[in-house]
Amino acid sequence: MKIIFILLLGLLIIVPPAFGAPIADKTGLKFSFPINVDGNAFTIEGTANFDVKRLDFDRDSKKINLKIDSSLEENLMEIIVPKNLLEGDHLAFMITSIPTSVTQTSQLTINMMPVTPKMIHYGENEIFTTLEFVGIGTHYLSVSGSPSPDSFELVDELDYDVNNANVDSIEAIPKQSSLIITLSEVTDDGELLITLKNIITPFDDETFYVLVNDEETDYVFDDGVMTIQFDSQTETIEIIGTHVIPEFAEIAPIVLATSLIGIIALRRYKN
Repeated sequence: MKIIFILLLGLLIIVPPAFGAPIADKTGLKFSFPINVDGNAFTIEGTANFDVKRLDFDRDSKKINLKIDSSLEENLMEIIVPKNLLEGDHLAFMITSIPTSVTQTSQLTINMMPVTPKMIHYGENEIFTTLEFVGIGTHYLSVSGSPSPDSFELVDELDYDVNNANVDSIEAIPKQSSLIITLSEVTDDGELLITLKNIITPFDDETFYVLVNDEETDYVFDDGVMTIQFDSQTETIEIIGTHVIPEFAEIAPIVLATSLIGIIALRRYKN
């Protein structure tokens, strides 16, 4: 009898339960979609904590459209896009969401908004991007490309604090992978604190190259905030990384270009 009891106890310990804890939100579901364009084979692949149901590629506008079904409020995706598939290396992401259910008394509303990459890395042939967005239900993610602008102004978009000087401009230059901060009315040695918001990616060793009046200087970078010391003769501060993400550029053309997705989603939802 004791032997039978010991064997039963061993089975309870060794055999895993059929219905265990729910799958974690961060569990990854892999997806891979082949695309053939003019005889050239490409593959869009990645991992997400939701189900990517379908991929459509618009050959005329060179835009990727992904249909997503999510049962989670917090959605996370890692996606790899071949460089030569879209027009330009500047990737723009728009998410179109429709509600999970509609009653006769409720109003169908479709939400469309840009998604800012949490991280983007440019390899030799591919672009790796991490995206986060919220909402349970059906979503349509549009990925389009365009040439990066020569420069754009971020002085009203980034958070910063400076003493003994004024910040006149914060110019992002994608082709140089740098931010140039112009100071004025510098009265004494001072300090600049600037929140980069992932607008510029560091080098492989997670460092940046910082110049004060074209001379390399030390800095402190902690939790997305960079602290730079400067002297009373400083006119410009330059932060150099591996890539500048023009995420704060004009998005009106993107909204116009992706409005068709909302119409298609609405029609399919009604059907």
